[in-house]
Amino acid sequence: MNNEYPKVGNMDLKHGTTNLALKFDGGVIIAADQRASMGYTVASPSVKKLLQIDDRNVMSIAGLPSDAFYLGKLLKAQIRLYELNRDRRISSHAVANLLATILHNQYRTGFPFFVGLLLAGYDEKGGHVYNYDASGSITDDPYTATGSGTAFSLGALEAMWREGLSEEEAIKVALTALRSSVLKDIASGDGMNLYVIDKDGARELTKDQIKEALGDRYPFPQ
Repeated sequence: MNNEYPKVGNMDLKHGTTNLALKFDGGVIIAADQRASMGYTVASPSVKKLLQIDDRNVMSIAGLPSDAFYLGKLLKAQIRLYELNRDRRISSHAVANLLATILHNQYRTGFPFFVGLLLAGYDEKGGHVYNYDASGSITDDPYTATGSGTAFSLGALEAMWREGLSEEEAIKVALTALRSSVLKDIASGDGMNLYVIDKDGARELTKDQIKEALGDRYPFPQ
């Protein structure tokens, strides 16, 4: 997979963010910070980078916001058409392939979407963590991260993740990894959002629940 940031002419479009996802015993976690940056400027401290695509799939975004939000709308519409035509619920695997096809078709035009995406979902085969590049290449990983804070989060995930994590353990691992990026990466920060996705669907943790999970290691003003 090509993990280089996309470019427009001579301009780099860097992913100023940290998004991560990981599997646990019974589901998946996906989390992101809230800072939107333009170079060394904080454009917004309260951007939600997790888009709930349906009741069992959540996509994280990095890169060009207009492309990312357009892709979210397009993917929702394609899922709806898929389910109407087949009269059955779409699997997370099929959602992942739909998104990969959309990305690849656009990439072949020579004008790819300037995004870095993760998709976390749950279906009859369990939890999935899909990682994409701009060409539509896709991997299903036990854990991963994307954005400018990747190195810090991945280091924490490498050290803390293991097979068979409980939901409570997985939430703490995800938040601890995200905290590493928030503290060390200047383009990540200002807040955290996290979804748990399992057989009961996707649910978002409240700010108070995130504070409780991290305790005195919560990195923002109380």
